Amino acid sequence: MDLNILERTVERKEKPRHLKLPLLKLITDNFSDKLIIGTGGCAHIYKGILPNGIIAVKKIFYSNTIEDKMFTQELKCMMKVEHKNIVRLMGYCSHTEEKEVHFEGHTIMAEKRERLLCLEYISDESLANHITDELRGLEWHKRYQIIKGICEGLFYLHEKKHIVHMDIKPANILLDDHMVPKIIDFGLSTFDDESLDVTADRLRSLGYCAPEYLYHGNISMKSDIYSLGVVILEVVTGSKRSPTVAKVTVFCFTLT
Repeated sequence: MDLNILERTVERKEKPRHLKLPLLKLITDNFSDKLIIGTGGCAHIYKGILPNGIIAVKKIFYSNTIEDKMFTQELKCMMKVEHKNIVRLMGYCSHTEEKEVHFEGHTIMAEKRERLLCLEYISDESLANHITDELRGLEWHKRYQIIKGICEGLFYLHEKKHIVHMDIKPANILLDDHMVPKIIDFGLSTFDDESLDVTADRLRSLGYCAPEYLYHGNISMKSDIYSLGVVILEVVTGSKRSPTVAKVTVFCFTLT
C-alpha cells in the first residue's frame, strides 16, 4: 500500500506523507552503497527505485540532537513549498525503535532513530559542478536562465512562504536535464517570524554565509540575498574564489 501511495505521489496524485522504513529499505536495496548518489555533511542520498520512476532518499546521520532538529525543520519547510525551482518532497519517515546494547558489562535499552526524506530525483549534478570560467562551460543564456530560476525560487520562499533558507550555495542547487535549477537542503531553514536560539555550534557555509550571521548569529532574508549575490558572482565570472564582503554587499545592493 505504501509503495502505491509513493508512486501516486510521484505522479502528483497524492500529497507527501509519512512512509514506513521497510518500504524505503526495499526501494534502496536496504540502503546499498551501490545506490548512493550523494553524500553531504549530514546525510547520504540514495537512489530509490520505483516501478514508475526514481526518487532520491535522504538518510540523515545521527551524531547528536542537532540533526533531529534539522530534520524537523527541513520537513516543516518542505511540506509548505511547491515550486518549479525547488526540489519536491515525496514523503518522509521518522522511525524510532529500542534495541538491546551491551555497555560496560551491562545490557541497556537504547533508542535507534532513523530520519529520512524522499525527494524528487534530479539526474544532473549540482551547480557547483558546472561553474567554470567565462570562456568555457555554460553558455551565457544558460547562465542567465540558471540565475533567473534561482532568483524565482528564492523570491517564492521569501514572499510567498516567508521562509529563510540560510544555506544558499552552488552545492545546494541541483540542475535537471533541461538545466532548470532546483533549490535543495532546508535543514538550516526557518520561518522569518520564528525566534531561534543562536548557539556556538550553529552550522554555516563559509564563503556564502552572510557576515551578520557568521559573527553575530542574526538571521533574516537579507542573509539569503547575500548568499545569492555570491552565487551569481560565481556563475557570471566562473570563479570559485570567495569575493570580499564589500564586493558582495555592493552587488547585492544593485540587486535590490
